[in-house]
Amino acid sequence: MTRRFLTYGPLLIYAMIVIFPIANMVLLSFKSLDGIVSHPLGWPNHWYFSNFIEAWQEGNLGRYLINTAVVTLLSVTGIILFSSMAAYAIARFEFRGNQGIFLLFLAGLALPIQMIAVPLFILMHQLNLLNQLSSVVLIYVASGLSFSVFLLVNFIRNIPKDLEEAAFLDGASPIQVYWHIILPLIRPSLSIVTVLNFIAAWNNFFFPLILLTSPSKMTIAVGVMSFVGQYSTQWNLLLAALVIVTLPAMVVFGLMSRQFVRNMMAGAIKL
Repeated sequence: MTRRFLTYGPLLIYAMIVIFPIANMVLLSFKSLDGIVSHPLGWPNHWYFSNFIEAWQEGNLGRYLINTAVVTLLSVTGIILFSSMAAYAIARFEFRGNQGIFLLFLAGLALPIQMIAVPLFILMHQLNLLNQLSSVVLIYVASGLSFSVFLLVNFIRNIPKDLEEAAFLDGASPIQVYWHIILPLIRPSLSIVTVLNFIAAWNNFFFPLILLTSPSKMTIAVGVMSFVGQYSTQWNLLLAALVIVTLPAMVVFGLMSRQFVRNMMAGAIKL
């Protein structure tokens, strides 16, 4: 009993610390502005479901959600495609500079992309991509490649080469081997890449803020800031909007959580 408490007790405490702010945010989203200010903790005396309707209408959340969905889906698709192709080339083909390219990807893990925000802004300006969703997509894809390539290379290196050699003997091309053999075999690691990059792209605030200027192009993370004014904040609408923003990421992670944790454990054993 004591051993079980020492094992699960700290995990339970940590879970409560993480869950409490989220649960309190949800409860506050059902309160009026006066109720939030006067009673920031506890259950609402009256449940204001209208907060979500007002937040949706006044905050133009539908447009922001569409922009965010487009950016996220394009980014995740690009990361999966390019990282898997790069990882396959690095893991399976011997050529001059192979290890150097892999180390270059690893170097991206040590450099926070926010540190090069100014050069990226200048680059996007020179490419005439400012205030375009494509600029955000390009940065998301570039920033997500480092970890994705690192993860996929290690998975591919642990795949036996027998199937690939048999396919080559039957006349298959490297592209056919990649598409019909490698991709199905690394599906567990691709689910990890998908979840991590989906959440990162969906919640990103920094680059949409500096690259997108038109309200019609804003993503949801930036769009909800319209409820924050210089002298006052519509807390009831802001919190309702944040609940709406959080739901898609929570649903995606909830649907894939079991597979995500299982694949992470498998990847840890392989590494």
